[in-house]
Amino acid sequence: MFVTIGTSLQGQPAASLARIAVESGARLVIVNGEPTPYDELAAEVVRDPIGQAVPGLLARLSG
Repeated sequence: MFVTIGTSLQGQPAASLARIAVESGARLVIVNGEPTPYDELAAEVVRDPIGQAVPGLLARLSG
């Protein structure tokens, strides 16, 4: 699993890590208030505010 939080995924080279992760078989989860160029590759896109989204995501991952 590869989780991005609060990034537009437009700055390189860091943004390319999302694509590399997906191509390597990772499940991509994007937590961001605005659309990103990688939304179409994501298994899940969360548009909730980060303060709400991250605790919920952590609870789901640990539970």
